[in-house]
Amino acid sequence: MLAEDDRLEVVDTRASSAGFGGLADVFLVAGVGRADSLPASRPTVVLSDSPADILPLGNGLRAWMPMNATAAEIGAAIAAAAHDLVVLTRPQARQLAAQQHAIHPDAAHRDEEFPTETLTARELQVLRMLSDGLGNKEIAGQLGISGHTAKFHVAQILAKLGARSRAEAVFIGIRRGLVPV
Repeated sequence: MLAEDDRLEVVDTRASSAGFGGLADVFLVAGVGRADSLPASRPTVVLSDSPADILPLGNGLRAWMPMNATAAEIGAAIAAAAHDLVVLTRPQARQLAAQQHAIHPDAAHRDEEFPTETLTARELQVLRMLSDGLGNKEIAGQLGISGHTAKFHVAQILAKLGARSRAEAVFIGIRRGLVPV
């Protein structure tokens, strides 16, 4: 069913772990129970009814999806993994947010404490550039504005989101769906 996806080229359909040493860009493995049995060197998408034993995913592991995932979901996960992105299911994202809350319990509370002002289109653009790791000078250069104006936009974003740092603003933006992941 994946061979029908124009983005993918299926090169090996063996069901054994011997395929791990191959030349494929992304491995698709089904029925694995634990992540420690997977290759760390290649991007890997896992289909399993066992819950993911490590979140966030890392090393070679790019996605841990249920066995009943659709072909479109699997294809999207493989395409994302080929671009070095990590894919989380909605329950995994909730679990990761809960873990982050356990580590930084005041972050979510602060987020709910502050009334949320709507970001302007330009502020959304700057927030997304912040998520790419750009500094004020780089933002200014790409947008054709002064460094002072870029700094002003960043300050406005921090104030409107109730964030204490650029990284926290990006985290809040991701959680609120303002920054695509």
